[in-house]
Amino acid sequence: MSLGILYVLGIFLLIYLFSILPAKRKHRRIRAMHDAVKAGDEIVTLGGIIAEVQSRDGEEVELRINGSGTTMRVLIYAVQSIRKSAQ
Repeated sequence: MSLGILYVLGIFLLIYLFSILPAKRKHRRIRAMHDAVKAGDEIVTLGGIIAEVQSRDGEEVELRINGSGTTMRVLIYAVQSIRKSAQ
């Protein structure tokens, strides 16, 4: 009886170590990247749009798409990566 409980606990431990912990780490990295987005950064959105951050207002980011001044507003969650950070 107790050996069966140990097997079940072992399986839950393995699931936690190989599934839940890495997902938490990835979520923390993404959250830190979203928190670091600031005006002047060049970012890539989830849709593949490369743009420069004009301003940030909480969860929204205003982006300048090209040199002619085309802008758009997206949620911060649409930012996939920071390509160039403003110094």
